Amino acid sequence: MVDPDFNSLIELSKSAGDMTKIEPAMLRNFLDESSLSSRGAPVEIKEIKDYKIKLDGRTLNARMYDDNNAKSAILYYHGGGFLFGNIETYDNYCRFLAKESGVKIISIEYRLAPEHKFPDAFNDAYDSFHYIAKKKKDFGIEGRIGVAGDSAGANLAAALCLKCRDGKTEMPAVQVLFYPSLAPDNFSRSFIEYSDNYVLTGKMIRYFGNMYSKNMQDLINPYFSPLVADDFSNLPPAIMVTNEYDPLRDPEETYVKKLREAGVRAVGIRGIGMIHGSATDFEVSDGARNIVKMVARIIPDYL
Repeated sequence: MVDPDFNSLIELSKSAGDMTKIEPAMLRNFLDESSLSSRGAPVEIKEIKDYKIKLDGRTLNARMYDDNNAKSAILYYHGGGFLFGNIETYDNYCRFLAKESGVKIISIEYRLAPEHKFPDAFNDAYDSFHYIAKKKKDFGIEGRIGVAGDSAGANLAAALCLKCRDGKTEMPAVQVLFYPSLAPDNFSRSFIEYSDNYVLTGKMIRYFGNMYSKNMQDLINPYFSPLVADDFSNLPPAIMVTNEYDPLRDPEETYVKKLREAGVRAVGIRGIGMIHGSATDFEVSDGARNIVKMVARIIPDYL
């Protein structure tokens, strides 16, 4: 049974109708404003600092949260179907992660589709990791750096780890993946059973994928679809959070299996009663809040 705390959210999403019919920029504004308006009281954090990450041809916004004068950090890539989301909509969630984990959380604002197609967001994620890794002292980091994200952002976190491995560049210490989109899917049991009536629909998944991809070739690129990679060895340890009532669940749990088979330390946590987007609904659902808190508190073990 779905966690009853999500009932009002599910009903609200049904009443909103087919959001894929809305022009992308308008949909982005609507979803971002909805995220901001539904946010609760700010979680108190000792230090919050904004940064500009200057990369070749673009500058990304970033925000660091530190409640513990921490030496290690997690770079966080927000969700939003590659179409929406920013450091403001994720502000309270990142505050909560920093408070509960005791490590620095650095929220990265990458370029969004459809104005920026693949691989722009992926390149932003990969390049921002290496930028911060090279300038650790500027961010007060003396320890290790991991990556994390939810949904689209977790896709970017997983994909950048693959590229670090493939390019033999510095590797994140850990990848914390909250229900990532990992590959095109129309046939898994979770997609068939939960692609309607649980906020994230199959139609929305295809819509977001179409907004982010340039062509069909992108879909079989492992940096777009990490599950299609040929090799899963020599990747950072992974913490994967899946949701029972999420159309994306089965490919995510397959990813954990593939990592383990390749000798990678991988922990899979299925949130019973949870739906897609559960982590950022921590203010709505006690179950979701407890899962995020649990994951946050084991992150330091990897750093």
